[in-house]
Amino acid sequence: MVNSVRTRHVLVTTVAAGLLATSAASCSTEAGQAVGGDHNSPPSSSVSSKGPGDSVGALRDVVACDLITTEERDQIATNFKVINRGPIGGSADSCTQQSEYGPDGGVTISISIRPEQVIEDYVAASTDKIADGEVAGRPAKQITNSGGTCIVTFAAERGRVDVSVATRSVKDSCDIADHLTEIVESRVPEPTT
Repeated sequence: MVNSVRTRHVLVTTVAAGLLATSAASCSTEAGQAVGGDHNSPPSSSVSSKGPGDSVGALRDVVACDLITTEERDQIATNFKVINRGPIGGSADSCTQQSEYGPDGGVTISISIRPEQVIEDYVAASTDKIADGEVAGRPAKQITNSGGTCIVTFAAERGRVDVSVATRSVKDSCDIADHLTEIVESRVPEPTT
């Protein structure tokens, strides 16, 4: 009985610590600099520059998981969980979150901060469809595939930001990716020449 109570106490403590860490990771008190959009929630990521000697500046300091709030995620689907975060595949930071699977499937969203890669550096698969465009006046590309993934890559500072969404339908993925891109774009540095 004592071991059962101790195990339950350790489990509850571990779960509470994990929830607190997740909550703290998704909430930030730092103010960002909005550069566009008409969103009610304030930006949560800092975009201050490191200085003239830094070739990539503020984009390197952006925390991908802080670019969208819990409320903004809940407009897409509920019960998102961070399944991967941190530098990956040449990014300075990334954040991949997945909603629970239900009758309509789930939603996976990923944001990657790439201060040293421009949109022209994006390598698409041979079967991907690519469309050039703009996001709030920034150069951008939209990449889709038959697997239901839609990626919007757009210019930020001297690099780019990738917003990827996967659902069962590429149309739904692109609708969500467009919405998220509007939010994310307003919270990252403007492109520089």
